[in-house]
Amino acid sequence: MKLSCICNCHNYKSSDRSSCGCCEGVEILTPTSVANQPSFSTLAYRVGTHASFLETMKARLGDSKFPSLKHLKTRNPQDPSLALLDAWATVADVLTFYQERIANEGYLRTATERRSLVELARLVDYAHSPGVSASVYLAFTLEDGYNLEIPAGLSSQSIPDSDESPEFLETSEKLRAYAQLNQLKPRMSQPQQVSSTTATQL
Repeated sequence: MKLSCICNCHNYKSSDRSSCGCCEGVEILTPTSVANQPSFSTLAYRVGTHASFLETMKARLGDSKFPSLKHLKTRNPQDPSLALLDAWATVADVLTFYQERIANEGYLRTATERRSLVELARLVDYAHSPGVSASVYLAFTLEDGYNLEIPAGLSSQSIPDSDESPEFLETSEKLRAYAQLNQLKPRMSQPQQVSSTTATQL
């Protein structure tokens, strides 16, 4: 979009133009389109960046629709008026950055946060099952004469080989331990009562 300059210097040849600089940034660059083609892994959803916002605001300074700004012809970035535009361009840049991040979290293909996926699944009444940790049987050996309660959450770890990493474990519930059970041996056989019906039952 082209704007008409207040001082009309844009109608002269470039060699005849004044050095007022008011024709700088006569291009409206924002807002840009946020339309995206399908199947992309991320969405481009920013209507502008710091540079494009600042350029657009500079262009508005020379717009004939704002006659009250006709005396503001400087484009020196050190001028307080231009510094204020730069500050607002920074604000808009930050806001559009987070706007794009939020927009990406609203779709399954582009979401990166687990919370976003959980909330999207809830829209169709789907609840993700919580993860289940691995389990293993632990054997505790007590010194003679000791009887104690092993609390839940007690940490332990495996003894790895030279090329392995230790596995860290925690007890899932409290356990009453007795030293006399250290020598408890597993039962390897079970007595069988043989009767006249044994063969039939087998």
